[in-house]
Amino acid sequence: MATERWIAGTGEGLTWGSAFNSADINIASFANNGAVMSSVLVANGTALDTFADISVNLAAITTVAPAMLAFFLYPANQDAGPTYGDNQFTAGGYSATKVPGAPYWVGNIVFPVLTTTATYGMLRGIIMPPGSFYFVVQNQSGATLATTGNTIAYRTYNLQVT
Repeated sequence: MATERWIAGTGEGLTWGSAFNSADINIASFANNGAVMSSVLVANGTALDTFADISVNLAAITTVAPAMLAFFLYPANQDAGPTYGDNQFTAGGYSATKVPGAPYWVGNIVFPVLTTTATYGMLRGIIMPPGSFYFVVQNQSGATLATTGNTIAYRTYNLQVT
């Protein structure tokens, strides 16, 4: 009888690594509805990990409904870079007006409304594509994010059948 179990990915693995560099998300005026593409390239061409989780820690802000961060995964296009996803964003690039493409959406992390303390959340079970990609995050917290103290990390894993 076969047994399924989780195993650490061979890319990032079960230790949390930066999904976004500090300079990507701790920026002045990361306004509500603004979006940024990470400057951290996830190279999954060799590891071929299947799943990723994202963990978020936001510094204290006062959120307003719907109070969430939306996450997108922008894979490398056929030119194997420099274009990713719908080519609206560049690595580390912030936009107050561009809306990430719906086909690249992987999930939301919803936060309590009207919190004024540090806020935490997790998005689990993101299916990763083979090859390289960047995460994109859109702020839909109802507020401008703090300029310090925000972190977004990820880990990778696979399902093993024995």
